[in-house]
Amino acid sequence: MKISHYLSMPSLALMLIAPLHSTIADDEWLPAGDWHLDWSDEFSGDGELKDWYPMLGYTPTEFNKNDEKGLRWNGRSEDTAQMYSVREGQHWLNGEGQLVIRAVSDKTESNANGAKVKTAYLMTGYPERWDSTEPTQVKWDGKFFSPQDGALYISARVRTDQVVGHSTWFAFWLFSQTRAYNDNPVDGTEVDVIEIAKGAKSYLDHSFNVANHWSQSGGSESKQFNPLSDPPALSLVNVMDSDYHVYGLEWTTESMKCYVDGQLYYSFTENIPSDPVDMMLLLTMEFQVNAWDPNQGDGRISGPYVSDSEEMREMSRALVDYVRVYVGE
Repeated sequence: MKISHYLSMPSLALMLIAPLHSTIADDEWLPAGDWHLDWSDEFSGDGELKDWYPMLGYTPTEFNKNDEKGLRWNGRSEDTAQMYSVREGQHWLNGEGQLVIRAVSDKTESNANGAKVKTAYLMTGYPERWDSTEPTQVKWDGKFFSPQDGALYISARVRTDQVVGHSTWFAFWLFSQTRAYNDNPVDGTEVDVIEIAKGAKSYLDHSFNVANHWSQSGGSESKQFNPLSDPPALSLVNVMDSDYHVYGLEWTTESMKCYVDGQLYYSFTENIPSDPVDMMLLLTMEFQVNAWDPNQGDGRISGPYVSDSEEMREMSRALVDYVRVYVGE
């Protein structure tokens, strides 16, 4: 999720939670050290997601009463939104061990900005109750992550060759709803392990982004890897091939190191979220016209797509094979 963007089909699968100190899974590459699998979702089965929640509101009242859609961009009302996170329809298990997430243009519904865009916007946290001691007066519940009790390695195995729609992007990231952007990165930030955006500009076909944002007023460190960057994006990963790639974050109180397929591609050594209490994981497929580049294109009416019909254009989808969190000794 870019720092300027503030302001989810069929049945969903039961989440498989690995017990504390379980063995390493499937010979996955891990950074040097002694690691134990602490938490995971392998996206198996055909039940409901147990520990991922669509963004349906920033307060307990909004979240509990909203049975359809929540997140809105570029507008304060239903009539001026560019994107809606929905409870159902845009994320599901495919029965082959993967979570599908997507962004669609619903041609049967519209607002001032045209056809409504519905997306998958999944988090491991949700607003649970009011709490006057919290910075935003809301206590978030769910599954959160912090390096205070030991180094973490957080990874997701993802296929993104169908992330094609103009002005859409896939993101795997961490965020603190109550403390991010408060100018004190120790409390929590927005950490984008990987963002893959698409658009009319040809450089976007083979590019990805990494970022750490801690301030509304511009406190941010980020880097985009594209055909002209050093190193160029394709020397690290081809986001448009049909393979699965593993994006990982090694997170300690002193640094954050980002990897793709076991290859280090960026390190943060300053403004590290070292003592957060509510940083959650997110898997999102997002849309905002020209969010990454002027004249990026409007995927609802231009450019490539996954499928198209009279009722709906599926602009982009990604397949997530697993999300895993390891704790270091």
